[in-house]
Amino acid sequence: MKRTLIIATLLSVSLTGIKGQQLFPELKGYKINSDYPVYTPGDLWNYINGAADAYLMLGFTDLNIREYVKGRSSIKAEIYRFGDDSQAFGIYSMERSPGYKFIPVGVQGYNEEGAVHFYRDRYYVKIMSHSGSTKVNDAMLKIAGLISANIGGTGEFPALLKLFPAEGLLKNQETYLLESVLGHEFLRGAFRASYDVSGDRFDIHLFNCSNPADAAAMASALAGDAWSADEEIFKYAFEDGFNGVLHMARKGGMLIVVSGLPFEKTPLAERYITMMLGGR
Repeated sequence: MKRTLIIATLLSVSLTGIKGQQLFPELKGYKINSDYPVYTPGDLWNYINGAADAYLMLGFTDLNIREYVKGRSSIKAEIYRFGDDSQAFGIYSMERSPGYKFIPVGVQGYNEEGAVHFYRDRYYVKIMSHSGSTKVNDAMLKIAGLISANIGGTGEFPALLKLFPAEGLLKNQETYLLESVLGHEFLRGAFRASYDVSGDRFDIHLFNCSNPADAAAMASALAGDAWSADEEIFKYAFEDGFNGVLHMARKGGMLIVVSGLPFEKTPLAERYITMMLGGR
């Protein structure tokens, strides 16, 4: 039994390595150094130290690395694979900044000094070089485009992001949170978007559960004694010990929580909740 488990584990690692190799393209004039291990959740900390925790929380599966070498110039390409596109988007969005120079590679990418990062499907790709050469930067962009094409997929952001209203949305600040959303261990798997509406700053957290009972369980734990399972749309505004005032609504498998608005701004919170629930 133990021997079978070991063989299955080794086979799994081997297959992830093969998949990673298929994603790396050849690049004219560059030699490829493949002398890197395939990192998995058990040893990712050996490569990125303390940063590994965030990756593991967001469903990291494996990391494949290649180095492209031409004379004294070298480019390192890292392909991080996650459990699904929401998780890959989560880590990408965590590390981007709204002020970056965004480029049309993958679903979205950016090109900053010495780096090209992008996200597509369940992959987060980092391409880096210490060279400040324009030619090397062009080579990084070429590698990024080829890797993106090899990944394939829809080339679109997670569909649930389309539910967030456009009015007042702070662009490129959306993210995905897997665990302990709003500081509560029982809140898991939420997309978050930030807003500025006439000077009122607030966040909207969207949970969408395939099983409505899961959304009901989270809503019940959050609302406490005020929770009612009999209402088609349960709405509640209350003072939360972690976050101040929260406005929440649950309908079927969907749970929406608005943070950052005081009680006197309840009409604003409810307007956005109503738009997200389909009453635009």
